[in-house]
Amino acid sequence: MHLEFRHLRVLLTIAEAGSIRRAAARLQLSQPATSAQLKRIEQELGGPLFVRSAEGVKPNEHGQYVLRCARDLVLGFDRLREHARSAAETDGGTVAPLRAGGTAGPLVSLLISALFELVPESRLAIDARRSVHALVKALSQSKCDIAVFGEFPGFPLPVGESVVTRTLVREPVFVLLAEDHPLAHRESVGLSELRGEEWVMPEADESGVHAYLHLTCQSAGFTPRIAHVTPDLSVAQILVAGRRAVCGVWPSAEVPAQGTVQRPLVGVPFHRRLQLAWNPESVAPELADAVAGRLLAEYLALVRQRPRYLAWWEDGGEGFALGADA
Repeated sequence: MHLEFRHLRVLLTIAEAGSIRRAAARLQLSQPATSAQLKRIEQELGGPLFVRSAEGVKPNEHGQYVLRCARDLVLGFDRLREHARSAAETDGGTVAPLRAGGTAGPLVSLLISALFELVPESRLAIDARRSVHALVKALSQSKCDIAVFGEFPGFPLPVGESVVTRTLVREPVFVLLAEDHPLAHRESVGLSELRGEEWVMPEADESGVHAYLHLTCQSAGFTPRIAHVTPDLSVAQILVAGRRAVCGVWPSAEVPAQGTVQRPLVGVPFHRRLQLAWNPESVAPELADAVAGRLLAEYLALVRQRPRYLAWWEDGGEGFALGADA
C-alpha cells in the first residue's frame, strides 16, 4: 500500500475520536474496515501509531510525530483549496472549468456531489455519458479532467498513458431472479445453476461486458444464451419478473423491482472495478485524494442502504471489495 492524502485524514479522525468505533462512525465506514485501514497505514509508516486499551486509543510517541506532520499537511491542503476558490472568484470566471464525467451508475452522482463540496460550482462542467468509449476517449484526449467508470477484469479501457487511475472498490455482480424462481429462496446462487437460463443484457460495447459474461460462464461449464438486449433496467426487470430471463445487476444501484429478488453469486465470479481516473495536469493530487476519499465513504454509506448488499458485505464480502488489489 502507498500512503495517500486520504490516509492522513483517517489518522486525524481516529486521534480526535479517541476510539476506532467513534472514528468509524465519523468516517462512515464499518469498524472492521477502519481497523484494517489503520493497520495498513501503520505498516506503511513503520509500526504502531496508537496504544490500544479498553477506553479507546491514544497516540504513542511515534504516532504523535506522525499526527503533527499530518495536521500540517492537511492544513496546508485546506489553505490551498481556499486560495484556489478565492482566485477563481476573483478572476471573474476566467479559470478553466473542471470537466467531470462518468458512466458507473450511482458513482457519477456521488462524484458530482463530492466536487460540489471541493470545487467552486463556477469551475465545474459535467459530462455524464452512457458510452464508456466516448468517456475514455475524452479522458485520453484531455477533454475530460476527472471521471468514474467501471472496468471488467481482463478488459482494460484505453484511458491513455497520461491519465492516472485508482480502483475505489471491486463491486460484485448479483443475479436478478423472479421472486417465484426455484432459486429465489436461496441465500446465494452458483453460476453453474443458471446453465439453462436465458439472459437479458445491456447492449455490447467497448467495456467487453458480453465477452466477460461468455468467458466466465464458459469457465463454469456452459455458454450463456443472451435472448434479450436492452439498455433500460426497467425493461430487464419486467422480463425477469415474468420468468423470461435472468440478468446480472449491480447491488449498489437500487433495490429490486417488485416481483424480483437479488441474490449474490457464489465465489464472486463476476465483478467490476470502480475506477476514479483523472488528468494530473488539471487535477492536483490533493484534490484527487480528497475526491477518492469522499467517493469511498459515500459508496459505503450506499451499501448500508441496500440490505441484501450489506448482508453480503458483512458476510466476508468487505474483504473482497476492499482487498489489496482493489
